[in-house]
Amino acid sequence: MTRKVFLLTILSVLLLCGVNNVSSQEWEFKTDSSLEYPYHRNLIDAIELQDGSIVVNTPLNFNIPSHASVPHPGLMKISADGVELARNNYFRPAYCSVSYNQILENENGELFALMTYSPDHEKLSENYFMNIDNPPANAILGLYKLDDELNIVESYEHYIPIDTTENYGFDPSWDYMPNENCGRLYLFTSFIDNAGDIVGAFFKCPTFHIPNQAEHDSLFFFKMNFEGEMLQMKGFEYPKAGINTFTYRRNCMSETDLHYILYQVDGINGYGTGGEAMYMDKEFNLVNIKPIRHHSTEHPDYGGAVDYISVVRSSSDMLYLAARYHEGGNGGKYDCVLYEIDDNLNDSEEILPIIKHIRRGEQNQYDYQAFNNAIVLKEYGSLIFVYNMDVDGLYHNTDSWVVIEHLDSNFETISSVYYTSDNDGIHTVVNSIVSTKEEDLLLVGTGQSLGGDKSWSFITKFPASAFVNIEEAHAHGLKLAVAYPNPGGDVMNVRTGLRNAVLTVYDMQGRKVHQQIITDEVTSIDASKWSSGTYIWVLRAGNGSGSGNESGILESGILESGKWVK
Repeated sequence: MTRKVFLLTILSVLLLCGVNNVSSQEWEFKTDSSLEYPYHRNLIDAIELQDGSIVVNTPLNFNIPSHASVPHPGLMKISADGVELARNNYFRPAYCSVSYNQILENENGELFALMTYSPDHEKLSENYFMNIDNPPANAILGLYKLDDELNIVESYEHYIPIDTTENYGFDPSWDYMPNENCGRLYLFTSFIDNAGDIVGAFFKCPTFHIPNQAEHDSLFFFKMNFEGEMLQMKGFEYPKAGINTFTYRRNCMSETDLHYILYQVDGINGYGTGGEAMYMDKEFNLVNIKPIRHHSTEHPDYGGAVDYISVVRSSSDMLYLAARYHEGGNGGKYDCVLYEIDDNLNDSEEILPIIKHIRRGEQNQYDYQAFNNAIVLKEYGSLIFVYNMDVDGLYHNTDSWVVIEHLDSNFETISSVYYTSDNDGIHTVVNSIVSTKEEDLLLVGTGQSLGGDKSWSFITKFPASAFVNIEEAHAHGLKLAVAYPNPGGDVMNVRTGLRNAVLTVYDMQGRKVHQQIITDEVTSIDASKWSSGTYIWVLRAGNGSGSGNESGILESGILESGKWVK
């Protein structure tokens, strides 16, 4: 076989293996982020309704150069087979939302959106109320019933005083970012409790930025029924609250027989920068606060920063918690962690005991779990954990991808597959994952070309079978291995869950430049002596004892392949 014929054969295999094929997914819905200029629409989160359709949280941001972006609520409805059915925006004159709206469906199949509106101080926003000397005193926490077209048919609104101190009049930042130097209401979580009521939390915030924080934020918990009646509301002074402490999560609260529990970054007990579990009784009386602190072996006196928390409680009353993890001494980069925690309040441990955990990511990279929800529990005790690898690649013009890991009850990997929302050369981030009634998986996220010339949001559906074996993964456009950074330099890394496969790298003339057996999660290859250009890497089954000739490589069966650019 000539080198030219061999190269063409390998390129054909690249296509046949589905390495760059996203059309084989069950479906993918994509929307251009800039289609509604001057607004920028992202797909943030979603729920599956009882009828099988999907409602997606799609806030619109009014992007202002050198100023804070101004978000407004929006929703989109998609059919069970990925066709858009309706979309709607919920602008309100003189207000912006600041926080994302949340989507709720009651037991009768009725759809609701929980939204907040804060007085809009942004001079360049079209909602700016032209009255900065006498701004409205109240924000709005509203529950809105929606019809099939996402139109509001009933409104239940509660006016919340914004009594935080404003910086206007003494802070020069007012003219630079007025929305970041004034009072607002920030809704960051809600869920339907076992009694069928809406339980949620918000905080009042005078500003996003320290040291301009005018006074402590106030943290509020509330309970509301689906008739919009406020059943309970209670506030706490929370000394460290801020935009990085409480951020939008669909799942950062949990319920037991006796308690509501909020899992977030600490602010009261002073345990450094770990997380904490805040226990309240069903009337929101504070019962206890327990730190969530993973003691690092590298830095035993510094537990590491745990934030961007999402949780899922199992039927056996064990808690699974996903978080972004920042350990001291790793250069300001992030990993992602998954914990199984026994959060029984009667436990004598001062710090919540971590039964087991896994830590994912790589040194000197920004890696973190799907922001809003990263865990899906499946039958028989297994679970899906989704995290984004090298999110910082967006700013360094390198590829990034999403890992979908299927784990057994002991956190042992059943399968690891890799997803990008389009062909190679894409920056992909998943914001949230959703399990359907059939245990299929929805990914909600954003994509951007490496050149930055286009960006989009997506929701894509994979059948549960895609995470069972190699054939099903390939059939649905998922990769079993990735090479990075791409484009790269003197080191080519290959990441895969496969073991004892043979990795071979070829140049574009079909010449073999490297070959070895894969034994680790990440294999680093010295590419310093390779010429600049495009290379083809191939993972094949075998024990590595073959001669490595061209026909032998093809005959042994290719498991995965791709391109890498130096």
